[in-house]
Amino acid sequence: MRTTVRVTAGLAVAVLASTGALVGCTPSASAVYSRPANGVFTVIGHGWGHGAGMSQWGAQGAAAAGVSASTIVSTYYPGTQAAVLPNTPIRVKLTGASSSDLAVFPAAGLTVSDGAGRRLVLPAGPSMWRVHADSTGQYLQRLNGANWTQVPVSGSNRLASPVRFTDTANVVSVVYPWLYSRDYRGSVASYSVGTGQVMNVLTINMEDYLRGVVPQEASPSWYPAALQAQAIAARSYAAQQRSTAGPLYDICDSTSCQFFGGSRLRSSTGTVTPIEYPSTDAAIRATAGAIRTYGGKPAFTQFSSSNGGYSTAGSQPYLVAKADPWDGATANPMHTWSATLPVSALESRYPAVGRFLRLKVIQRDGNGDWGGRVQSVVLEGVDGAGHATSVNATGDGIYFSRMFGYYSDGLRSNWWTITNGAPLPTK
Repeated sequence: MRTTVRVTAGLAVAVLASTGALVGCTPSASAVYSRPANGVFTVIGHGWGHGAGMSQWGAQGAAAAGVSASTIVSTYYPGTQAAVLPNTPIRVKLTGASSSDLAVFPAAGLTVSDGAGRRLVLPAGPSMWRVHADSTGQYLQRLNGANWTQVPVSGSNRLASPVRFTDTANVVSVVYPWLYSRDYRGSVASYSVGTGQVMNVLTINMEDYLRGVVPQEASPSWYPAALQAQAIAARSYAAQQRSTAGPLYDICDSTSCQFFGGSRLRSSTGTVTPIEYPSTDAAIRATAGAIRTYGGKPAFTQFSSSNGGYSTAGSQPYLVAKADPWDGATANPMHTWSATLPVSALESRYPAVGRFLRLKVIQRDGNGDWGGRVQSVVLEGVDGAGHATSVNATGDGIYFSRMFGYYSDGLRSNWWTITNGAPLPTK
């Protein structure tokens, strides 16, 4: 049973600022869960994601209580300082693009250029343009009907990497496999990274980049202070990634970094979905250039959907484990959840266990319900010859066995407990 407690904004800040475990428990002793008769564990849990840094639902809960964005981010990243960055470019790796092509839809003023200074304003007529890479180099091609034909640039067929598309409207429409496309502000370049292989990279100003991030990472319907906190965290994260980047790109566009969707999505049938929203654009403008720093450098401002009421320690001094009364302050569906875990999912992820018989929770982190997030697990079973098996696993490993997103009734974090197969462990 979970008790809901209403807290004032001031008390919430005081609780979050504490480094002590307000509701933490001592890590549980081993709890054993035997294979259920129906082969399916029933699971309950807290939070969605890694839980380090800012809880996005917590930011919404704080904003609902009247907490400002600056207080939200300074509380979730204790010890960091406020700073302002100029609106300079960031390079974004487009992970879903082809590994051998960069294809774009035509537009008035669309221009191609290469690393040797060649340049061509592309004429109207083709249904698509692309830079195609093969074993001999990169080439500009046009699509007329079903046929691709090469087009020379300044008299040369073979082009020097990188080959870049720009447009007078500062928007390039990149075509992805299965013929859907995304509109991106800025310019897009195809870098040769091996024989017949390319990496496609967008160069875009930071504030325009955030317009495609904030509405993907937080709901545009949320309170302004929550969206402003998301803008500061996302800008800081991007600036930190840029400060440690390699030669070709600073950050990627997927959830491996932070999700970036561009400005518009167009389906293969032509349906256009806007990515940018007035509410998130307003939050970005209200926080223009604002980041968090630590030691004079952009902070690694990790965030996740929900920490379930207790953040986890991360890789930096300002990513600390502490109670979070904001995470469950609004109707957060990620704060507490239920899931199912078929033993077949465990047998598939850990084939060395053979026929699964029981799961033992060995160690938790000591923070919150049930003793906190699961750290270590042992799976036991029998192999085909009837010999006993034992496989070491982690709480994350069990979570990854049946993740929410891939399954509508999947697990959302490593903070879970099982409600059948054995009694609930005592806190």
